Amino acid sequence: MLRRDSKPRIDVDFPGPGLAGVRWWPGGGSGRPQQADRLDLVLGLLAWGIHRTHEAGVRPAADRIRELATAVAQSPDGRVPDGAVRVATRTQGMVPVQICAWSGDRGLTRVKAEISRSSVGPVPLIKGSPAAGTLVLAGLCAAMDQSEAGDADDRLALALALEGLIVWYAEAHRMTPARDAVHAARSHAAERLQAAGRALPPCLGDGPG
Repeated sequence: MLRRDSKPRIDVDFPGPGLAGVRWWPGGGSGRPQQADRLDLVLGLLAWGIHRTHEAGVRPAADRIRELATAVAQSPDGRVPDGAVRVATRTQGMVPVQICAWSGDRGLTRVKAEISRSSVGPVPLIKGSPAAGTLVLAGLCAAMDQSEAGDADDRLALALALEGLIVWYAEAHRMTPARDAVHAARSHAAERLQAAGRALPPCLGDGPG
């Protein structure tokens, strides 16, 4: 049974080269739409990844996020083209990442994140100390999974929030708190949709966060 005070969580597992499994855990007691928690988890993984990235790696990470945001925005059904997210392997070079069914067997790497509530809003937290590149990859995979699960409005909000994350890190230092980046990304998406006269989907229905 789900505890009323349980936190929204995500596990991203990498069982083999070019494969990623994503498992979502809903929170309890907050009253927020589940889609909003999932968006925060996606953005939180990416924000923490950039937060831990060396200065020279911020632009390449932003380019990867931008590429996926474009693919999500252009997808008619939520599925993104092969190669929208890629990973370097030891034996095969760069290979496209595909979302696979979750397996009970732990992969070579597993990333865990959760959302904690605070007086300043939702705060993304990372379990353990994954490398920056692993966190960015996990965030991209979570975004791919969320894109496939959502409808057209959810996908547009996701793409705009990813765009907002890029805008934030183009202007703010990478060491700013990840929660600020998540808040800014959500605000960017909400403002873009409202400026176009569109209603906010459930993932943004509670505003910036």
